[in-house]
Amino acid sequence: MEEQPFDYSEVPRQFGLCAARDCPQSATCLRQISYNFAPASSPFLSTLNPRKIAEMTPGKCEYYCSNKKVRYAKGFLCTTESLPVRVSPIFRYRLIGSWGFRRYYQKRKGETLLSPAEQRQVIALAKELGLKQQEYFDAYKETYCWK
Repeated sequence: MEEQPFDYSEVPRQFGLCAARDCPQSATCLRQISYNFAPASSPFLSTLNPRKIAEMTPGKCEYYCSNKKVRYAKGFLCTTESLPVRVSPIFRYRLIGSWGFRRYYQKRKGETLLSPAEQRQVIALAKELGLKQQEYFDAYKETYCWK
């Protein structure tokens, strides 16, 4: 599969960038990559303080953010529709208790992506309630983890 070029428009608005050019991790750090692709039309950027950079041990950055893409799930309607009616409310209320009402419905419909940890949570709960199927999610999307 061909690697897509970096798209700066995907960078979250409050994602901190890094201008440390001599960092040994800069080639794989999203903060440095995002900084390098920042358009000239953005006059002010949220960047890591150069004094903080100077204090850090080279190669041991606490703000390092890998550019490795993560597989997020998009929606789990196929799971909710496959659950027996008697356990459907249990499934729904447990996830609402964990994520909140609004986030549950956003994730269920695919409006908000599910992290790998959230995917494991959905699968574990579905299996606990007796649902075993090949696929638990409607689609997948590989993207950066901006945390």
